[in-house]
Amino acid sequence: MTDIEDNFKHRINPVSINLATLEFFKDYIDNNEVGTILEFGSGVSTEFWSEQLSKAHVISFENSRRYRKITASRVNKNAKNIHVRFGPLRIMKLFGRRYISYKIGSYLKKNAPKSFDLVLIDGPPGFLYSREATILQAIDHISENTQIIVDDAERAIEKSTIERWGEMFEMHDLQFHKMGKKEIATFRISPEPKLAKMPPSPNHKLGKSIRLLLTFHKQNLMHNLWLFKMRLLNKEPFPDQKMTED
Repeated sequence: MTDIEDNFKHRINPVSINLATLEFFKDYIDNNEVGTILEFGSGVSTEFWSEQLSKAHVISFENSRRYRKITASRVNKNAKNIHVRFGPLRIMKLFGRRYISYKIGSYLKKNAPKSFDLVLIDGPPGFLYSREATILQAIDHISENTQIIVDDAERAIEKSTIERWGEMFEMHDLQFHKMGKKEIATFRISPEPKLAKMPPSPNHKLGKSIRLLLTFHKQNLMHNLWLFKMRLLNKEPFPDQKMTED
């Protein structure tokens, strides 16, 4: 059993980063200089960075208040530069298209480094077709040396998103890596766009975005009602996701 497996196997759940991906991260940071990280979607990966790179500057956006609090409670307290930010999902226009993505305002402009060493994209939820927006939101803080990693790259939506990024930006070193039953994609881009607008897509029109966002809020409401029921029954639905007490 590796140190990563020993330290993280009890934290893994069906929707989190898996152990094979954490092993990939470990190998990458052991062989590359990583001091600044941007995450879209917080969780086990945020804990990993805080423990393996305690001096790194990490910004992580999370669309769930509950899971933001859980992640913030569980990161290594000796990592003083880990920032887990709540970013509610909103409809926005980026590069001429409508997207549902994190409302982050001017936070990156005010707090991010000139360019990140690594960007991990593991949110928002895939069915919203919204992960495409993340690179567009972060493009001013991405250089040709920024390593971009996309989780869930075995899914058709993520593969299509990567293809669309490739139409917008010059893409380098694209590779897909098997991680058990999942895949991740790694690549770099030249941040200067090749087009004035993202290519058209029926998934990034206002009407479709409104319907998807309403579906998301309906699912979120049902999930919160289920959590409330679990609390009434004095049950913890996700033992691996309890908040850490100070």
